[in-house]
Amino acid sequence: MRSMTGYGRAELSLPDFSGVIELSSVNKKGFEFVLHCPKEWQFFEKKAQQIIRSHADRGRIRLSILLNPPGTHFSESFKGYSDKVTEQLVVLQKLCEQSDIAYSPTTELIQRIISSIPRDFMVPMLENVEEQLIESTQKALDEMIAMREQEGTSLANDLKTRCHNLRTGVVQIKQQAKGISVEWRDRLLHRLAESGLEIDCENEAVRREFAVYSEKSDISEEITRILSHLEQFESGLCQNQPIGRRLEFIIQELSREFNTLGSKSTQPKVSNIVIDAKVEIEKIREQILNVE
Repeated sequence: MRSMTGYGRAELSLPDFSGVIELSSVNKKGFEFVLHCPKEWQFFEKKAQQIIRSHADRGRIRLSILLNPPGTHFSESFKGYSDKVTEQLVVLQKLCEQSDIAYSPTTELIQRIISSIPRDFMVPMLENVEEQLIESTQKALDEMIAMREQEGTSLANDLKTRCHNLRTGVVQIKQQAKGISVEWRDRLLHRLAESGLEIDCENEAVRREFAVYSEKSDISEEITRILSHLEQFESGLCQNQPIGRRLEFIIQELSREFNTLGSKSTQPKVSNIVIDAKVEIEKIREQILNVE
């Protein structure tokens, strides 16, 4: 199982040039790819997306290519870009203050500013450097995937613990819910007696109604389905293929079963266990938003 959060970085070596390729990934329901690079290399987007899509099924993935001027190290180039970007951001902040607009620069904005900074050198043609771009992109991708797998392992361990907590809660509910059908029957008879109605418990129609009522108050089906869903969920945590969407569906069904179980129970202890389970389910729901 993988997380959708990851980062990878690789050096880019070209004749007379050096640079850096960075890949970053965050969670998203589907797949989205964004490329930030010199405008002369925009046609590299299709190839880069093919490479990344073959290893990542979900997430918002941003590929950034920063090219250094000839004869400069990355630190020198970074400082030059940093100073120019800072100047642009200061101007933008003042304009926002004058127009009473909230100032909140984003990564995409900074990338746009960097790409708009005039260069005093010629960028190599894409066909002459595409092989090196592919190689460095693959290295950055391998690093990002390794990070996604590492974080996925941590997520899986946390989710297994939470599933164990839910399973423990179900065992406690089963112990507390013994005789719940009899309790519902006795409460119903008591209410009917208080209302002054005479009920012939030997009557076949009355017996049938009691049976139906008892069946509706029985929680054995909900418990069976909850245990089945937990087994499917835990099995999904051990898979290497993208499993996030399936886990989202299973946790939705788990939530529904616990809601039904809680509505049937009249015992305070069972209600408290159900509430704790719902809290745990919400934590699981938040975690699996990051699962690929």
